[in-house]
Amino acid sequence: MFFNKKFLILSILFINTIFLFAENKSQNYTAYYIEAMAKSKLGKKYVWGGNGPYSYDCSGFTKEVFALNGIKIPRNSWNQAKVGMKISKKHLKKGDLIFFNSKHHKGVNHVGIYLGNGKFIHASKFHKRIVISKFREYKRYFKWGCRLS
Repeated sequence: MFFNKKFLILSILFINTIFLFAENKSQNYTAYYIEAMAKSKLGKKYVWGGNGPYSYDCSGFTKEVFALNGIKIPRNSWNQAKVGMKISKKHLKKGDLIFFNSKHHKGVNHVGIYLGNGKFIHASKFHKRIVISKFREYKRYFKWGCRLS
C-alpha cells in the first residue's frame, strides 16, 4: 500500500513537471516567433493609420505581428491595452505588449513589443519607421504591459 501511494505521488509529480516544461517551451516558441516576425518588419515606414504591409502605425504593426502568430487582438492601442494579463515593468518578458502614454493622462497612445534585455520594437512616429528602441528612453511614459501568449 505504501509503495503504491509513493509511486502514484512520484508519477503525478513527473507528469506535472512534463506539462510545465511543455507549457514553458510553448511560451518561449511563441515569443521567439513574435520577435522574428516583428524584426522582419524593421525599417518599414510609419504612417498614422497604417495597417501594412508596406507602412504601419504602432497598433497596426502589433496587430499584424500577433495575427501572423495566430493571436487576434484589436486594431487600436487603447483596446489592445485591455486584452491579456496586465504585467508590471519588472515582470516583462519577451513577446509582451508594452503600452505608453506621452500625453500624461490615464489612457495609452502607443504600443510596442518587448524584446527582452531592455529593448522593444515599435512603429515610431518620431523615427518614421519600425525600429528597436531602448526601454529606458521611454520608461517615464510606460503605463503597463500585457501578456497574450
